Amino acid sequence: MANQKIRGLDGLKSIKIQKKKPEPVKAPPPPAPEPAAGDETDEHLFTRAMAGVRAIDGLVRGREVAAKAAPEPRPPRADADLDGRNALLDLVAGKVEFELSFGDEYMQGFVKDIDQKVFRQLRAGQFSPEAHLDLHGLNAEQAHLALLHFARENYLAGKRCLLVIPGRGANSPGGLPVLKEELKTWLTRDPLKRVVLAFVTALPRHGGAGALYVLLRKFKKTRGKVRWEDFWDSLE
Repeated sequence: MANQKIRGLDGLKSIKIQKKKPEPVKAPPPPAPEPAAGDETDEHLFTRAMAGVRAIDGLVRGREVAAKAAPEPRPPRADADLDGRNALLDLVAGKVEFELSFGDEYMQGFVKDIDQKVFRQLRAGQFSPEAHLDLHGLNAEQAHLALLHFARENYLAGKRCLLVIPGRGANSPGGLPVLKEELKTWLTRDPLKRVVLAFVTALPRHGGAGALYVLLRKFKKTRGKVRWEDFWDSLE
């Protein structure tokens, strides 16, 4: 158009001006569809709840608070068998303690961790004696050795309730029940204290004040923990 010569008004009218076509206006993309109520994720719910909320300087954001306020992990569960293992360790170490009470005609003793229901049954004569030992006519040394052999053989055989008959001591010098008094010591010291759970004066039908029920531990729980040979050697 620059090379064309315009001649008067008529020539100007003959010039055709080409108009630029306007560029089409792009429509904005449609908004993403809102998820259905049941399909909203935690992210959508959090975004909706926090809409319009401004963070304040110096404060911790909501999600950080939740993370810090999380419950502390629980301590590891205590072993349910810990007490049982400790009792066995005490048994092996010889730390077995007995509760004792006695009078002129009655005596009893039991380890401190015994089930009291079991002891009451023993005292009431509800366990039938599975073997008995009569100590009449024996001196203290003979009676002690006889008791050790008797307890060992029945313990290894798995028997639990024994009947030991020391007598009332009526025929002893001075009328003192020597063997009956000695029994309190023998049953609560090594090696017998490792296998004896309890003892108590028997009911009249089993000898009364002249006899004792002796309850032994279960053999399977203390197997190999009692070295009887060490005590045989000490008695020789």
